[in-house]
Amino acid sequence: MEGKVCINKLALYGYHGCLEEEAIAGARFLIDAELYVDFTNARKTDNLHDTVDYEKVIFTIKESFKQRAKLIEYAGELVIRDLKRVFPMITKVVLTIHKPSAPISAEFGSVSVTFSG
Repeated sequence: MEGKVCINKLALYGYHGCLEEEAIAGARFLIDAELYVDFTNARKTDNLHDTVDYEKVIFTIKESFKQRAKLIEYAGELVIRDLKRVFPMITKVVLTIHKPSAPISAEFGSVSVTFSG
């Protein structure tokens, strides 16, 4: 039986953006991740090895997000790739990256990109 594990509003600091000052100063990002996983074995065994460990998921996201990218789309692709590599039981990832302080001269909550892989 497939289900999903959700990590919501994971706050990370990153150096993503097309502007030089973004590469130097960095910014705060919020990440939402939906991880689709087959829970069949976990529901029978009650064993952490049969599902995804939230702590390891967060560690993997944090490590992937350290690699500088000009586009948050590219940064997200790195996160999805690494999650699926570390956790082969993940069948699909839906990722939203929010950039609350994007350098845009307007008042807004955040800009974000959502995609899946």
